[in-house]
Amino acid sequence: MRKQILYTPRSELEGHCTGCRLCELMCSIRHNNTFNPDRARIRVVSFEGGIDVPATCTGCGLCLEKCPLDLIKLNQTTGAIEIDEEKCTSCMACVEWCPIGAITVDPVTCKALKCDLCSGSPECMKYCPSEVLQLVELSSTKAVDSRRRIFASVLTGEEQLLRKYNIGTSIPARERALSIRKTLSKGGK
Repeated sequence: MRKQILYTPRSELEGHCTGCRLCELMCSIRHNNTFNPDRARIRVVSFEGGIDVPATCTGCGLCLEKCPLDLIKLNQTTGAIEIDEEKCTSCMACVEWCPIGAITVDPVTCKALKCDLCSGSPECMKYCPSEVLQLVELSSTKAVDSRRRIFASVLTGEEQLLRKYNIGTSIPARERALSIRKTLSKGGK
């Protein structure tokens, strides 16, 4: 059964990611024996207004068949999808195919990195002072509900975190979404 680390903000103020990035530091020390967030397998994404969200592999499995050397496998014991970093040739096929950017490149080794759930006991969860990270099975109600809510919020264009985020344009994402919606409502004219 595949598993993922799920960010679950709680209703009380201290139950949100504070942006301390302790998860990134503990991940890098666990895997590389160095405090270097660029080498972490979890990343905290910061948005305007002081909103921080930890992001890591969702276990979607799209990368499983993309490695030309078949170096990405499901670990049946931990439920993690893992990359054999020792044999990785740095072709970056998996990095290009990951839909959420969870597979990154180690700046030192130039090998592909992704969350391996720390052999089933994620360090990021142990050290999160807000306790907002949970290890869940992909098919659990909590994981499915989280994916549904994220997808629905993106579709409606109302996601607070994405309102002002844009890629390669000076038009804010919310304005772009409204413009697209307006165009579609006019029949694409």
